[in-house]
Amino acid sequence: MASRPKNIILIVSDSLRYDAVYRNGDPGLKYMEEKGIQFTNARSAACWTLPATASLFSGLMPHQHGANSQARWFKDEIPSLAGKLKTQGYKPIMVTANSVTTEIFNLSKDFEEIYKIWKYVDSRHPMLLRVVLSLNRPRIRRMVLKPNDEIFDQLSEDLSQGLIWAQKTCTDLFDKTRELMKANNGEGKPTFFFLNMMETHYPYHVDDTFGLLSSSLWGKAREWHTLYHLLSQTFLKTDKKVIKDDMLALFKERQYRAWLLVRKNLDVFIEELHRDEDNLVVFCSDHGDNFGDQGWQYHFSNVTDAGNRVPLFWMGHDHPEAATLRHNVSSRFIHQSILEAAGCEKQDGNLFEETPQAMPLLQSYWYNNEGHTLDKYKYNQFCFVEGNDRYVLRGDKWMYAPVSVQGIDEPTFDFIGEGANPIHDLGLDPEKKQFLSNTIEDFRRFSDALMKRTLK
Repeated sequence: MASRPKNIILIVSDSLRYDAVYRNGDPGLKYMEEKGIQFTNARSAACWTLPATASLFSGLMPHQHGANSQARWFKDEIPSLAGKLKTQGYKPIMVTANSVTTEIFNLSKDFEEIYKIWKYVDSRHPMLLRVVLSLNRPRIRRMVLKPNDEIFDQLSEDLSQGLIWAQKTCTDLFDKTRELMKANNGEGKPTFFFLNMMETHYPYHVDDTFGLLSSSLWGKAREWHTLYHLLSQTFLKTDKKVIKDDMLALFKERQYRAWLLVRKNLDVFIEELHRDEDNLVVFCSDHGDNFGDQGWQYHFSNVTDAGNRVPLFWMGHDHPEAATLRHNVSSRFIHQSILEAAGCEKQDGNLFEETPQAMPLLQSYWYNNEGHTLDKYKYNQFCFVEGNDRYVLRGDKWMYAPVSVQGIDEPTFDFIGEGANPIHDLGLDPEKKQFLSNTIEDFRRFSDALMKRTLK
């Protein structure tokens, strides 16, 4: 076997909840289960694509890499996974179905080639989606109304990507990757591929093209209504319960159907990349999604198990024995683990070791929904997972909830008392205590400065 991977492939299924994959206990990924290492307690550092992907690309928390709901930019000075692998001789290529991962927010920096799958497929619902996107996304609505705006080109990109949301594109994405890998292998070029699949993101496909689950006309109308308000995150702007519980349950079902739609194609593709090859293949989601868990609808500002617990599979180039690892770990250490496999120097923290540095730390930053977000949602959060417990710092108060079972039946976070500080009260070992204390102090400084700017 090769001493390091011939190629490295990181595949992300966008917004995919852990409990969608493990709904029946079995992910239904025959090859990955037989040949891979599963991590059943991995959690993302953030709850939506930009900060979560920036953490995958940097190994850092959002307060360090700068990509959050307010700043919305992956700092230029932060070294990226693509850039570091380039120094190791790998050609970094992005193949994506999500415009958020591109130059719009600087996530594509250091990639030599970027393939936007919406440029290679025809939209099957162009007029319908143009209307829906215009209604839901303020920046696109402004673009449609003011086509000569100075940022027209960038917004046109966003709109073009949105026009393929309502159809299955993972097979196109896989085919493009096959084509590129064949060409690079033929030239003897080791390659790092980053792939982003969008089927498990809104609107959560239930078929190859967009469809509704409801059978009655009234049910279909309610489903459309929920689609609109879910993407618009209306709950941030009103105290009214616009989306009903049965509709949130329906949307959890939609994501599960989306997972069923893509998982066979995904497993076959990964087997093709990995069996009899010296390739390293990693599959995960960037974050989960929320369908009413802890009162949240959609993602952006939560630190729930639904929003942060993620499926994670590692198919090593050295073909290790299949295993299931159940220790708590942060998925941001995919970054360091890939680098170590590629021959880079070992650092503190990776997926396979239970160290303080690799423990799950979660952050969220409040989302300014068109300037109408209610005051009660204007807070940033820091969360850490210790054993079967979660502790959340919201403002200057600590809250607690047990870890949920497979990301479902989300327990409510409760305040644990004035002056309580779990870092000091839990009897943590000195190294973990010091690590958490330092990290939270850095987060507090960053969060306080950000709040001063955003609440002016």
